[in-house]
Amino acid sequence: MTRFGTKGTLGAAALLLASTSLASAGGLDRTGLSIAPLFEDGSYAEINLGYVMPDITGFLGAPSGDVASDFLTYSLAYKQDLSDNLSFAFIFEEAFGAAVDYTNASAAYPLIVGLGGNSFEAQLSGTSLSGILRYEFNDRFSVHGGLRYVTMSGEINFDDVPQTLTFEGDSDLGYLIGVAYEIPDIALRASLTYYSETEHNHPITNSLPFDVGLGPLAATTGAYVLPQSVNLDFQTGIAEGTLLLASVRWAEWTETAINTQSALGIIDYDTDVWTWSAGIARRLNEDLALVGRVTFEEANGFLQSNLDPKDGRLGLSLAAIYDIGDIRLTGGINYTHLGDATTTTINAPFTDNHAVGFGLRVGYSF
Repeated sequence: MTRFGTKGTLGAAALLLASTSLASAGGLDRTGLSIAPLFEDGSYAEINLGYVMPDITGFLGAPSGDVASDFLTYSLAYKQDLSDNLSFAFIFEEAFGAAVDYTNASAAYPLIVGLGGNSFEAQLSGTSLSGILRYEFNDRFSVHGGLRYVTMSGEINFDDVPQTLTFEGDSDLGYLIGVAYEIPDIALRASLTYYSETEHNHPITNSLPFDVGLGPLAATTGAYVLPQSVNLDFQTGIAEGTLLLASVRWAEWTETAINTQSALGIIDYDTDVWTWSAGIARRLNEDLALVGRVTFEEANGFLQSNLDPKDGRLGLSLAAIYDIGDIRLTGGINYTHLGDATTTTINAPFTDNHAVGFGLRVGYSF
């Protein structure tokens, strides 16, 4: 069985942790929808955990406090060959999310004053379950495609009332399709994958039996979409035991506008998001390899949502990959500088912010 750790080449495992952003990305992206497990040799299963600690603070006459909540990300994947040319993979991941916490804000902070003195916290999260088939025409060309089942849910808690708005889970079925080109002798692979948009519309429940001016004005948020996107992933050997990694992701976040049905307003985006990434994987011996990767998103300069007060990012990920028999352990750390932003409604500045993330992945080849 050929797998990561064999002499002379570095396989898809070098891409796995590094291609997953451990810090807050543009829009609601949290994983980037990688399909790397689909390219593993033979039968393969993995579990991935990441913990991210953002630090985002603003000041406008009074401090906002740290408005960024820590969060856990996770994914599971299973890949199996059906024949010499056909294989499939299942990938389950917490693909989307956002979370803010204004409970530490000064009572004089303008956003809190505008809510009648109410501090609040809000979160939105989404999971994606993908079933993907891959057909290899030969050792160079292959195509892949499948379905994605995306479920979104959310909650806003106003602490001083108290009141909770629950955005109940809503799901939609989308699809993905793509093509890949490989030259195995030099560990080269380029894959292009398109992901369709999905549509969502949440029923809302209000913890209060009456509306105190903060609650929903309608029964649902109104329809919104999670955007279509395209991933281009590339790797190639550049020297004995050394692999060059690169990727580009485009997501059409300008098509997303989520009405919170509360005084918090609408979550929307002024520009689409381009995420660029490049790195190097280097084998140190038969069992151990290191990966370094830089990720960049350009700031757009527009006003940002009070639920996501950052603009652009620059991150560095470092990871170690260690093989123990058929088990592959990957551990890494990410530091991301989050770009300065000014928020809508109150024009509050947020500067000098960052996020630190840790990741652990366990893969098993059989």
